[in-house]
Amino acid sequence: MLNIKHLKTLLIFWILIMQSCVFTETLMAKKYSPINRCRDAWCWHEDRIKRQKLIELADRKRGIIKKKEPLGLRFRHFQGEISSETAQQKDASFALHWKKWGIGQTRSEYAIKGNYEIQYEAVTNTNDLLYTFGSNWTLTLGISTIQSGEAKIQFLDHLYRSENISGYGAIAGFGVRLGIFEFLLRKSISEYNFEELKREPSLEIEQPLRLKSDMLSLGIGLSF
Repeated sequence: MLNIKHLKTLLIFWILIMQSCVFTETLMAKKYSPINRCRDAWCWHEDRIKRQKLIELADRKRGIIKKKEPLGLRFRHFQGEISSETAQQKDASFALHWKKWGIGQTRSEYAIKGNYEIQYEAVTNTNDLLYTFGSNWTLTLGISTIQSGEAKIQFLDHLYRSENISGYGAIAGFGVRLGIFEFLLRKSISEYNFEELKREPSLEIEQPLRLKSDMLSLGIGLSF
């Protein structure tokens, strides 16, 4: 009888040990098994997408519509003009912004009447690099670099030309967004020099033509 009791006790003890091992193996497999596909990154990504779709479907049934995030695109156009009895300047600018950064181009036209019926004309084209702070109320700062330019000086029958241009420009502007529209005000300052003003065959004006401007421009934009 003692032997049978001992055998029963050993059998029960062995069964408990085996169950404990199986339970531990199951937990370890769930946590660390490399073949558990639900722990795979791609499987987790798919599962997250499915959960998100179910949440969106439930929200639609409850009448909850989630607003889409804006693309962050802005299209802006500026026009500016200053004039007096002897000088005139016109600016036109276009810019494309994505999120915070933007690029644009500005074309400026100058016409000046000097002494002794001397006529000065110039055109500058610049590339603009811009950065915008804010969303509904915005502050935009930027710099302008020369792309191309041409200057002419007309005196009697003599015409001097130059495309050798250097200089810089700086931009600061404010805006307010109403719906998809933006209403903008921009201030730009610039200083450009045209050198090697020549006329045929080889006569050259020693002094460069300097153009300084301080322009306020109004603009309108579209924001998506």
